[in-house]
Amino acid sequence: MSDLDDIQKLNDRIKEKEIVPLHIEIEADWEPQERPTATKDKTDTDISGDLKMWAVAGDCYTGCEYSTKELPPGQYTVRTSQERGIFFMKHNVSYDSLINLPDSASQSVINEVQQFWGLEDHFRKLGFLWKRGMLLWGPPGSGKTCTVQLLVQDIIKKGGIAIYVVDPCITNAGLQVFRKIESDRNAVVVLEDIDAMTKEYQTELLSMLDGENQIDNVVYLATTNYPERLDKRFINRPSRFDIIKLIDMPSPTARKVYLQTKNPRLIKSQDELSKWVEATEGFSLAHLKELIVSVEVFQRDFEEVRLRLEKMMDCAVNSSDVGRETFGFVVGSAGVQRSAALPS
Repeated sequence: MSDLDDIQKLNDRIKEKEIVPLHIEIEADWEPQERPTATKDKTDTDISGDLKMWAVAGDCYTGCEYSTKELPPGQYTVRTSQERGIFFMKHNVSYDSLINLPDSASQSVINEVQQFWGLEDHFRKLGFLWKRGMLLWGPPGSGKTCTVQLLVQDIIKKGGIAIYVVDPCITNAGLQVFRKIESDRNAVVVLEDIDAMTKEYQTELLSMLDGENQIDNVVYLATTNYPERLDKRFINRPSRFDIIKLIDMPSPTARKVYLQTKNPRLIKSQDELSKWVEATEGFSLAHLKELIVSVEVFQRDFEEVRLRLEKMMDCAVNSSDVGRETFGFVVGSAGVQRSAALPS
């Protein structure tokens, strides 16, 4: 599929006659302009803003607030609109404080990616594109998203950008624009729950990873809970996903580090810390977080919470089971503990 085909597909989807990816010709003495102070809140559909200058694309001139040679380091999605065509939307995202857990598959993934960024010369000497693809799979809550977030934070700190894929078709067109303007910028492209994307965008994803739309100087990070749902063309083809890594539930060592970091009270009592570690075998990071919140914030009994979380992992909620054994809890208007139910 050519760039023209991608653009034509976008034309069909947003019902426009023509979309021209932005390509700004910059004079040699160009200097970036300071961004003016915002006078009102803006949405991604507000194109008026505080117009101060012209953005130039061939013979087309579009009013803009300020111009810049490169995208600021950060997290982006690629979008399209009738007014703007292809554009990059920067997101200010807040995360829980993240932890590098020892003795974990996640740490090996982080080490691999960090090593990759220092190996450009080796790839060039061999005549290969400087790119890497990693597919992280494992049960829900095992730490796949946390691993991705750590890598995203790392690339942003080093001045690169992270692009989260929402629509692979639009993202493919955006990546071509990005590389025309910033040919040497480090980038991470994130495809969360890629198995869901392949239902509609299999061709576009293959083209992005190892086809006509692939780019250089990039790491592709994909996650899935269900690798068996992926076509063999994704999981049996290095250079699309060079490494496929199981991110399993945290080990005892990893749980200990997480618990004492997130719940410093446990550092003062090694016996209690050991109890928490031993009692949470098979718990995901999400379950460990809820255990800490319920016990330390809501002052719930440790064993009561632990049993509730175990049941959440083992059983599915069904609305027809109301009135049976408790599953999870919701505090009603009268402060009474109510629950979904477990099958008997």
